[in-house]
Amino acid sequence: MNSGIKGGLILGVSLIIAAVIFGSYFYRAQSPGQTISVVGAASQDFEADQVKWTLNIEEEVLGDNLTAGYVKLQAVREKIFALLETKGIGRDCITMKPAHVYKEYDYNGNTRVFRGYQFQQTIYVITDQVEAVEALAFDPVELLAGGTINSSLEYFYSGIDELKKELVGEATRNARERAEKMVEQTDVQIGKIVSVRSGVFQITEPNSTRVEAYGIHDTSTRRQQIRVTAHVTFNLK
Repeated sequence: MNSGIKGGLILGVSLIIAAVIFGSYFYRAQSPGQTISVVGAASQDFEADQVKWTLNIEEEVLGDNLTAGYVKLQAVREKIFALLETKGIGRDCITMKPAHVYKEYDYNGNTRVFRGYQFQQTIYVITDQVEAVEALAFDPVELLAGGTINSSLEYFYSGIDELKKELVGEATRNARERAEKMVEQTDVQIGKIVSVRSGVFQITEPNSTRVEAYGIHDTSTRRQQIRVTAHVTFNLK
């Protein structure tokens, strides 16, 4: 046989064999049933160890006397600072916004008459003395001896980042357990992870059913619950 023809035949047969092998591999890789995707979940209750107390102070003065208004506002602030110090909360835990001043008017028919000024200022207390702050916020008699004060509490946990890492790992393990449960009556086993994606964190009050697409971080309660999902794809073997 002509050596050129013989070489061509060998090359052709080699290409056919390679195509068959590659095609078989590609089919196996793409065929359904070679992977399984599972959603795992994990949750944990925790208690906040930091609190942010927001106090909104309001004072007013009659007539055109701005100085008197600032003096009244300062007196209320100093009273709050002194009260906090008796609870072991120093001024290093306190930040403030500048005061806002608004003119107030009375109306006599269609006539607007200047009455005086209203002063508003916001104070933030951020501390790990959670119980001391709650005692003042929930029973504000000592504070109300000054001007009008409205307040709100927000709770935070200093270990939240580590807790999130733990929960993602736990949700991934839960996904493997679910996958193994799903195939336990078959002749396949769960293999290595192909891909894993964490869901968003839902931080709410305990036993809440609220879920939001972009996650939740509700800081309104001292006791909280964190939940997360893990979307995991495994090889089957």
